Amino acid sequence: MQDWTLKIDSEIMSAVDLTSLANFKYMSANKLHYTTKYSGILFDMDGTVLDSEDLFDMAQLRFLKENNILVSNDDLYEFKGLSYKHFYPRFMSKFNMTGVVDDIRLKLRTYLHEIMETELEYIEGFEKFYSTYITDCPVKVGIVTNTTRLSYQKIDQCVGIGKYFPYSLTASESREPKPSPVPFIQAMDDLALTSDNTLIIEDSQTGLLSAVGSGAQVIGITTSLSKKDILKIDNSIHVVDTYQDIAEYLENC
Repeated sequence: MQDWTLKIDSEIMSAVDLTSLANFKYMSANKLHYTTKYSGILFDMDGTVLDSEDLFDMAQLRFLKENNILVSNDDLYEFKGLSYKHFYPRFMSKFNMTGVVDDIRLKLRTYLHEIMETELEYIEGFEKFYSTYITDCPVKVGIVTNTTRLSYQKIDQCVGIGKYFPYSLTASESREPKPSPVPFIQAMDDLALTSDNTLIIEDSQTGLLSAVGSGAQVIGITTSLSKKDILKIDNSIHVVDTYQDIAEYLENC
């Protein structure tokens, strides 16, 4: 088996500064370190891998304005992370909307897909983290999301998320949506993983409840909630602010 001990001769040492050396150590010495503990890493998508939560807010605000309902982003906070099965009844009830659910769903989805074509991006640091820690490492990875398969396919068209995740489980295939632990348990079963060797990365209350319920180790990234609010969900969650923090956790766990 290849020795991953960092070996740098004098010629390399003279060609790199301290920052480059630190990055080289970060990329090389630790690349296989954490995989001895975790055989799989499951990621939430919206707010964890993709900087997309605000885009759905934009679609909702546009739709509500067209219906003469003026609200702010704060009024939409309670909907974050909900599956479509839970979102639409609550959305329509909150804003006293009548009409056919499928019509409202189609309109919102159309607005969201239009916005994604120009605004959708990855969470800062995700792509570097993936290329450094996941590529070429014997760890199974997957997306577990409350988004529908149709929306996931649109996202893949926009930013190519499929190149990072050979496995994805959407609300269209899951037996139950988050906050039930079923989606993560289902994904672990599909990938022949167990809660003991799986790490889950999540951001929203809905997703974190689901992840904790699965029995796996959970990282909560503060893209949607504060550290205080995440720990209120469960104090066993390891809280981070960035993907650099996740890398350091994996290095030291």
